[in-house]
Amino acid sequence: MGTKGVIVGGRNDNHKEDDRILTCLESMIEAFDEVWFCDWNSPKDKGPVLWNFKDKLPKTGKLHHVIISEETSKYLTSSIPNISPYAFVLASNLLIRRCTTDWIVSTTIDIIMPKKEPLDDFISKANKNTFYTVSRRDADYLELEKIGFNNWRKYRDELDSKSSPMYWPAKVTPNDNYSLVNCCGDFQLAHRDIWNKVKGFEEQMVYSCFNDTNIQKKAVLNGFNLEAEFDLPIYHLSHTGMGNDGSHPSKQNYNDPWDWVEWFEESQNDDNWGFANIEIEHEII
Repeated sequence: MGTKGVIVGGRNDNHKEDDRILTCLESMIEAFDEVWFCDWNSPKDKGPVLWNFKDKLPKTGKLHHVIISEETSKYLTSSIPNISPYAFVLASNLLIRRCTTDWIVSTTIDIIMPKKEPLDDFISKANKNTFYTVSRRDADYLELEKIGFNNWRKYRDELDSKSSPMYWPAKVTPNDNYSLVNCCGDFQLAHRDIWNKVKGFEEQMVYSCFNDTNIQKKAVLNGFNLEAEFDLPIYHLSHTGMGNDGSHPSKQNYNDPWDWVEWFEESQNDDNWGFANIEIEHEII
């Protein structure tokens, strides 16, 4: 089967609650061999978000914590106008280049992962030449809050027994044959050779949306298979004020789907994608 890692990120801006982050991270630490978290551009006066609850994090040696400070973020992105405070594609690529596992999952800090056993079973049967995207299922943040975040495993057991796959339609441009599920970026799995071949996410896509569809098209353009998975249960913790399409008031500027999906043909990333030429320290928790 090989080893498996997951990359995820965030910042200390109160957009994602501490309990949400801790719950999702705990599920990742239990299911994966490596968990890479990038804290990108947290306000200097607040510090990295994991420090808010560092004493509650399991000390397993699996969690790799990369901190990109305000100053470093400004240095790395100073030439980009109106860039989002959290630069998803840059943070994700930074982690992909440094994760050492055979299989890598890109996800968000809203997802409760499956139990280790079904995840291992899925990966043991996965094709090294296929880029997978898993359809998420709904989990109610307020319901979990009511029963207690420390009971998230029990809540997941209940969801496993009653939830069903969601076959949401997804198409962002007329010839988009790559958005196999809605919000396809919530769980994208591929062998590290695929991530490296496509050079990760497009680093010019520094605004909101469509980077997940774009990378799935990149996989196809590079000769890989693309497949949706509906039976592996992953759970998205709901947000107040966020639509099912991922829209949210915090998203001010959007990538152009015509440029990055409909007409896209070739990666613009160079061989140093993911800041491969920069030494970046991190802590292990």
